[in-house]
Amino acid sequence: KNRRITVDEVDLALPAREFEVLWELMSPPGRTVSKRVLSDKLSGFDEALGDNALEAFISRLRKKLADTGATIRTLRGMGYLLEEQA
Repeated sequence: KNRRITVDEVDLALPAREFEVLWELMSPPGRTVSKRVLSDKLSGFDEALGDNALEAFISRLRKKLADTGATIRTLRGMGYLLEEQA
């Protein structure tokens, strides 16, 4: 409801689109989310979102999650999966 992500009691500051991508990957946990679903979710902000823009959001999120114990894995031909780092 507050649109906040907290990792180890520290807020992870995310712009609206990055929050939406992460939220989609988290709901429910362990679900693979297709590029199409993420693009459709983000397109509601203003206009259609290209693959390069989506990949930029994923890249920025990966950097922000680097020290959190979570990572976003690309599943070729299927989409993205948020998982615990090994």
